[in-house]
Amino acid sequence: MWSQILRNKYLHSKTLAQATIRPTDSPFWKGLMRTKDMFFRRVKFLVGNGMSTRFWEDTWLGETPLALQYPTLYNIVQRKEDYVGIVLQTIPLNIQFRRTLVGERWTAWLHLVRRLIEVRLSDMPDST
Repeated sequence: MWSQILRNKYLHSKTLAQATIRPTDSPFWKGLMRTKDMFFRRVKFLVGNGMSTRFWEDTWLGETPLALQYPTLYNIVQRKEDYVGIVLQTIPLNIQFRRTLVGERWTAWLHLVRRLIEVRLSDMPDST
């Protein structure tokens, strides 16, 4: 019940990752938002439809976020906040980089793609 109240009051149609602190928010909500980054560093997501799990910044494939597993790719990706469902919705994958993938970046990309081939989205929402 409490999670639904907080979702309706503060999140509306946003995910927790998209929520930011506003000056008019209650001290309680501001306190929760200050711990948000720590929460995301410690939780592992189980991907369903992929629409609330951030592709690069949440832990969902392995034991750390893809941003830490593939820093050379993360540093040049155009949309760092994309969700798993957005990235995996098309073939080729819906990812654009600011630079050409050569050398170490190309090797990292091939490694990541091999892992992503095994990922299957479902109709269920993501969970922790």
